[in-house]
Amino acid sequence: KYWMGTRDIYAGERYLTFSEASEFLGIRSYSRISEMVRNGFLPAFELPDTDRLRVRKSDVLALIQLEKQKQ
Repeated sequence: KYWMGTRDIYAGERYLTFSEASEFLGIRSYSRISEMVRNGFLPAFELPDTDRLRVRKSDVLALIQLEKQKQ
């Protein structure tokens, strides 16, 4: 079964929408993800058959780990 957002249990690499990434990071708006991409803080990728950018799940999880280490 396929789950999205924080309910995603797929262990492999996956590309997230900005909305999914914001959910993982606990951010209310996907526009913060757009800002992170524009500022070069989070890499984004163009995938075939879509006109929207995506971010790697592993990059988002790395940001979460980085924040945990700061605390």
